Amino acid sequence: MSSRLDELLDKYDENPLDPDIIYSIVKEYLKTNMDEQAEEFLKDLLKKDPKYVQAYITYGNLKENNNEIEDAEYYYRTGLRIAKELNDTKAIRVLEDYLDELE
Repeated sequence: MSSRLDELLDKYDENPLDPDIIYSIVKEYLKTNMDEQAEEFLKDLLKKDPKYVQAYITYGNLKENNNEIEDAEYYYRTGLRIAKELNDTKAIRVLEDYLDELE
């Protein structure tokens, strides 16, 4: 495990509700192809902050990379709905592009 990951896990222990810390942990796990661990933290993040749009994009990417296309589409569509609620135009464009690529 990287020292960066150890540092983030310590921060998570101190503040397990901080979505940015959780998302950083996800990204560290993904860098080292530890998809199962990344997925556990993505689930945790979405449970604690269901409007964290970037988590839906990342989760969709993870599912798409593992050829779980229906699941990828679910996360992209859910993220798109939330991005529209939040009027996050950048995320809307990104998610629409991912959905177009799936078709």
